[in-house]
Amino acid sequence: MKNMKWRNIMLLSLLCLSCAGLYAQENMKVNSIKQEKDSLKILSEGVVVFPQPGGYATDFKENTLSNPVTEIPDGQKIEIKLRKPFYIPPYYTNPSPRFYGDYATGGQILPNFYGSGMQETLPGLGRVNQASFFYRYDLNDYFSIQAGVDAVKYNFPNSVGQSLGVSGIVTYRPADRLHINVFGSYSPDNRYGFNRSAFGATVGYDFTDRFGMEVGAQRYYDPQRGWQTVPIVTPYYKFNKFDLGIDVGGILYEVLRSVMIDKRGGSPVIMPPGR
Repeated sequence: MKNMKWRNIMLLSLLCLSCAGLYAQENMKVNSIKQEKDSLKILSEGVVVFPQPGGYATDFKENTLSNPVTEIPDGQKIEIKLRKPFYIPPYYTNPSPRFYGDYATGGQILPNFYGSGMQETLPGLGRVNQASFFYRYDLNDYFSIQAGVDAVKYNFPNSVGQSLGVSGIVTYRPADRLHINVFGSYSPDNRYGFNRSAFGATVGYDFTDRFGMEVGAQRYYDPQRGWQTVPIVTPYYKFNKFDLGIDVGGILYEVLRSVMIDKRGGSPVIMPPGR
């Protein structure tokens, strides 16, 4: 009797397990977790494939595009911001962090009154700040005057100070293409050559509407050698907004002085090969 009872219990247990197995296999054929949008597609043969690149979802909205890389949906805004690490004013001369703060600006402040300012960083040396103001006035069709002040603040290793200077120019124009300048400047401190004491005169002539030449002489004070005289030879070119000229008088003077010393048998000069 007991054996019959245990046999019935075992048969009932096997029957329950077989039913549970059949139910589990039936559920494996159907996805019990239903998703409206799935990243994978399951075919009837059991092959798993990825979706085609024709569509993608952004912000939980379906977007069907022919080329999702190059096309942008109409309702989607893409904003690209190129942010700089710090604000750079337009008058700064160099955006590098090493030279951050260097600037150069200038222009007309009031009628006949002009000004300019700059800051320059010298790597390994220090920093220089400069400001200048000058007044220019045309007395008549022939004469014009200009006077100004200049201030320089320098900050070098073991040397911090300033240099002040004043300058003036009188210009005479006897003809349309001819002009004569008489100039002078004074500075109580000629340190580092920022400002210096000098005076001289030049004569300029415009060969064309763009090109001209200015020649003359100036005498300046050198703290080491005293007063020195050098020629002025400045070819210049007139652009639409400014004139560009380079004074080559000092170079010509040094070349002529070297030739004269060589002829008089002064200090030894190494001549180039073939001479």
